[in-house]
Amino acid sequence: MKILKFGFMLLFGVFSYVSQGQEERHHGCHHHNKSGNKRIALTTQERVLLNESIARSDTFDILSYLINIDVTNYAGQEIIASTTVRFRALMPELTSINFDLYHMQIDSIMRNGQQLTYAYDDNILQINFVDVLSVSDSTEVTVHYHGNPYQDPTWGGFYFESNYIYNMGIGLSTIPPNFGKVWYPCFDSFVERATYEYHVKSAGTYRAHCQGTFLGETALEGDTVIRSFAFNQRIPTHCSAIAVANYVDYDYVHTGAYGDIPVRLTAKPGQITAMQDKFAHLNSAIDACEYWFGPYAWERVGYVLTTDGALEIPTNIAYPQYMTGESLAANDGLMAHELGHHWWGDMVTPHNHNDMWLKEGPAEYASHLMVEWMNGDSLFIAAVKTNHLDVLKNAHLDDGDFYALSPMPDPEIYGTHTYYKGASVMHNLRGYMGDSLFRQAMSGVQINHAYQDVTPEQFRDYLEDESGVDLHSFFDDQVFAPGFSVFVVDSFASNFNGNNYDVNFYLQQKLRECPHYYSNVPLDITLIGENWQRENYQVSATGQFSNFSVTSSFVPKLVVANGFNRLNQARMDYEFKTFPNVPIYPLMPYTDFRFTKVNVVDSSLVRVEHVWAAPDQNNLGEGIDEISNVHFWNVDGLWKTGDFFTSKFYYYGSSNEKLDFDLYNSGEQNAVLLYRPSSHVPWQVCPGFTMGSGSLSNGDGYFNLDTLRIGQYTFGNGDASAVVNDIVASDGKLLLFPVPASDVLKVKGHYDTRETAIFDVMSLDGKLMIRTSGVVENNFEKIIHTNFLESGMYILSVRTAKGDHIGTQQFEVIHN
Repeated sequence: MKILKFGFMLLFGVFSYVSQGQEERHHGCHHHNKSGNKRIALTTQERVLLNESIARSDTFDILSYLINIDVTNYAGQEIIASTTVRFRALMPELTSINFDLYHMQIDSIMRNGQQLTYAYDDNILQINFVDVLSVSDSTEVTVHYHGNPYQDPTWGGFYFESNYIYNMGIGLSTIPPNFGKVWYPCFDSFVERATYEYHVKSAGTYRAHCQGTFLGETALEGDTVIRSFAFNQRIPTHCSAIAVANYVDYDYVHTGAYGDIPVRLTAKPGQITAMQDKFAHLNSAIDACEYWFGPYAWERVGYVLTTDGALEIPTNIAYPQYMTGESLAANDGLMAHELGHHWWGDMVTPHNHNDMWLKEGPAEYASHLMVEWMNGDSLFIAAVKTNHLDVLKNAHLDDGDFYALSPMPDPEIYGTHTYYKGASVMHNLRGYMGDSLFRQAMSGVQINHAYQDVTPEQFRDYLEDESGVDLHSFFDDQVFAPGFSVFVVDSFASNFNGNNYDVNFYLQQKLRECPHYYSNVPLDITLIGENWQRENYQVSATGQFSNFSVTSSFVPKLVVANGFNRLNQARMDYEFKTFPNVPIYPLMPYTDFRFTKVNVVDSSLVRVEHVWAAPDQNNLGEGIDEISNVHFWNVDGLWKTGDFFTSKFYYYGSSNEKLDFDLYNSGEQNAVLLYRPSSHVPWQVCPGFTMGSGSLSNGDGYFNLDTLRIGQYTFGNGDASAVVNDIVASDGKLLLFPVPASDVLKVKGHYDTRETAIFDVMSLDGKLMIRTSGVVENNFEKIIHTNFLESGMYILSVRTAKGDHIGTQQFEVIHN
């Protein structure tokens, strides 16, 4: 099954999430919005019955179902059917068998020509044997029944609708969700598998086009026919289905990596051409799934149009007819998701419904892998980030809390966590293992554990067996625990050593609604030099604080963690370059941040990280009463002298579902933008900001920043007039001449050790006018060009790159 998400745009070659509100979604098995379709949790007694239902598979092995079904009474929405179930005893002295069958009328039950006694409560059909079965005894019973098959109140079950007759084997709002029982007696769980044979009697224009191999058609009186199909691979009950309408088929053969694969698209005559158009990228989806998950194992790839929703029926995927009117991109996502289920959900199935992510997460990730296969890395990462941003923003709102993927509470098994955090975590699994081992392990599980149900622990162990990678920390952190983690670069320093530089950097792990710090996280580290040269490393980070040393061929000016986005963390980032006379789009994707060039004299590299975790809560400067406990921004880059940028930081606090509600639900009268140049100095009220709230009582708005500086930003409450005053007062530690300056200002000072220093020239209202850097050691000198500054008073502040204050001095510029 699949939820389709809308609310994205293609922007400069990347997908950008553009909606703050309640976007509508399409569930693979139901069209719904974020607020609905809650399931009711099982009671203790119901849980016992469910476990007993699963445990039946330890008593009997169901071998096959032969279903004869008459659907000619479309007007009455009634079926008349008989199902022959063949099974084998796994325990001695068995005198009865229990089947799931929901709200049908039993006509008779036969075995070997003899009628059997039974007990039926509209849920469980207990059939009594005449004799006692011994271990390995095989037999069959035939149940004759009729009735109006049940439909889930939200979605799922058996449909007579819009001149279609079909069934969906999942009940979206029912626990447990397995819905084979609404139309035939069965062991209705993810655990039990069997082969199938279908004989479907229909009339009028209705003709069965079912899964499996077509055995032939028998004409009866008038326009009544029986069409027969056999499915000879063992599948669980939710994967068994029929589809009946005035269908036509479109067939072709796709040559995949492992051989030819028949493909069939099935629709009504007026829709078959549109269906072909919307499946233009199906071959790419097949190729992507085979590359990552291994050979396609079923008889054919097939899709059949029904009225609503999608379900992973092997060889005949139920697919909603309205999608023929949607975009090709929307169909790509749904099509690839359902195809991905042919590996995850059909071939390898979760043992229990509370571990639904085991099939929905990999299937949703298959849609991302298709993007990568077709379009390359940049659009793939855009798809991954867009999905993860939705998870960060909405999963806890949609589902009512932050949940671990396993076990998922009954009411949320088909929620946003299961689908979209499931896909995010699958991407992280790939990041932990690396592409080669991820591919090897995922394919190996399919080959060596085909036709099996698995628990999360078994899935973990199987992946370890296939790859040799220890995944216990990964599963403990990202599967069995709620929330998110993120690593941020706290600081770094470099020292010359021979022909290279020893670089020491410090990381801090931050958490969002997570009960513990992650361990053994394989983290990409990128060093960027002043000429934008890059060197990449990988470290294994554990705990809240960690530090590492690497050797570089250059002096790094930036250190970036997770720059390739191989891991989804509690962070969104966007990195870009600016050039003179080249416009940029001001709204930075993913980051709730708007950026504008004011003056660019040379090319610049800008990096913005929106961290969805609490900024450091201590070390608050003057005038700050409160600081955000949910998010902050890191702004970094390589900016040339004379490059100036303005920016906007958006806050959302108008409802308790939004990030800044705790800060601004009572109003924004004391709202301030906070800033610090590095983690080693106090937070301060940011100089040079103005508010653009529109209203100071609705909780939503933004901060306009006149001059963007490198450093960290977040929101708070406090005194907006408390802009750091100590930068205004001269401290006498610097000697400036000539004063007043005109074109050039010479700076002299003293610093004991050799360090890189930042020289900031600011206006008296705190706007950054010039930023340049240089090496300071002992009695240093520095020249700053002031020819483009307007006449007036300015402040020079000098600090090391690590944040140590060297001196502050006021000076005047006068141009003749």
